[in-house]
Amino acid sequence: MNRSLLALMLLAVGCGGSGSTACPALAAANFGVTVVDASSGQRICDATVSATETSSGSSMALTPFGGSSDCTYSGGFYERAGTFSISVQKSGYVTATQSGVAVTKGVCNVSTVPLTIRLSK
Repeated sequence: MNRSLLALMLLAVGCGGSGSTACPALAAANFGVTVVDASSGQRICDATVSATETSSGSSMALTPFGGSSDCTYSGGFYERAGTFSISVQKSGYVTATQSGVAVTKGVCNVSTVPLTIRLSK
């Protein structure tokens, strides 16, 4: 059998074995958080963003991704479904916390939750 054809067949089988889903080999981030100034709407790329798992109290920092043009904070507890709180701190702003953020497991990976958090002065 042609190796290319075999590789395509294996990719089609994916993680479910049904031939309907091809799963990526990379772990999915739990969150994609955009932090903006509540007044101007400008993105804030130098905030401190953390996620805390409600059930365990475990906390993890999220890191900015995409440089100054995007600076979406991502990461978290890769591939862990559950309920989380997201906290954002920045000097000169009131700390903002969003509780009850539910991360669910998809067919292959967790579904990354996109959030926009507005900071007020």
